[in-house]
Amino acid sequence: VRRKREMANFVLRQPGILYETIEAMYQWVNGISVERRKAELFRKYGLLLSGEERERMEAICRCLQQVQDLCAEQPEDPALPYFFGKWETESQWQNICLAKLMVFSFLDIRVTDFQASLDQTLAAAEARFAKPYLLTEVNSGGMSFRTPAEGEEVPSLITQLEQLALGEQYCWRIYKLLQDYPKALAELATLLEPLARRIAPVLAELAPLVEKSYEDWSAYFAEHSISDLLENVTNQTVSEDAMDVYINISLMAVGDIMYTYDTEGEKPYRQLYLGVLLSRNFQMNRLQATEDSVCGLLRVISDRSKFELLRRIGDRSSYCQALSREMGLTTATISRHMALLLDAGLVRARREDNRIYYDLERETLAELFATAQRILLSE
Repeated sequence: VRRKREMANFVLRQPGILYETIEAMYQWVNGISVERRKAELFRKYGLLLSGEERERMEAICRCLQQVQDLCAEQPEDPALPYFFGKWETESQWQNICLAKLMVFSFLDIRVTDFQASLDQTLAAAEARFAKPYLLTEVNSGGMSFRTPAEGEEVPSLITQLEQLALGEQYCWRIYKLLQDYPKALAELATLLEPLARRIAPVLAELAPLVEKSYEDWSAYFAEHSISDLLENVTNQTVSEDAMDVYINISLMAVGDIMYTYDTEGEKPYRQLYLGVLLSRNFQMNRLQATEDSVCGLLRVISDRSKFELLRRIGDRSSYCQALSREMGLTTATISRHMALLLDAGLVRARREDNRIYYDLERETLAELFATAQRILLSE
């Protein structure tokens, strides 16, 4: 009897220059400073760092600031906001732009050289678009596709885009992208290549400072699964399987975490991006016992539709399409509401049978109301 193969986790020890260049350009175009990212990280996880950890973090941020300074020297180009301008969504934690969707959907993070990574991305995209597909999701990790089942009707691309939780202008950009992906990628590469050449040496200087992160995460994943990590810091539960996971310690992403789900298994592995300042000790902490945090969460659930969603999934787990039918709202609207509730830590998500099921985060809600009671009714 053959034993089921267990998955392995591999921490990559070199930055992917294409990925880092896109992150750097995205931050510069949208006015996101290194200091701001660092401050957001502290607010998000509430970790008190040791003196040694803080010193290393500050040294890393000084190098990352050099990268942002190089971005600021880029000549102005009207294509920059088109490709890198942040898409406005209800979720403040979704960092989406057209360039990220174009590349992250097909990127192999094991390929670190800039040009080789571009070539691989184009080849993967062309292989995907050479056969029928259904576009099922768009998020910070890119676009998710699946191959239609035998005999399954494939709606027009416009119809598929209408089902996504995106504004009309963003759907139009995706539509144009998918009509001629090679041309769009070539235009993007022209913008990225000069900056990639300039930031590669700066990122190489970070190697000694990042070595500790490589060692810490290698030790962590020797004993823990990806599911353990995601449940700890993002409120998402991922089903275990036998697929290997490659982990990229992202420099410019700073404190972001992004996991790619290849639900069809078209790649023989999964990919996880961890910001260089993340620690295995960080925990999701949306509620920090302050009046601002309590008011923010109460504001979320004061919306009638979101309140009704919480009530329904309090009775049983459910997914967006089913909730859409029950409540008479579009799937896109339900998806937007759920993204906001997930970001707030009020629900938990898990993937099962190519669907995302949501459950009520009872402990967080109980803590929210208990904290509000202490603040409002304290003697």
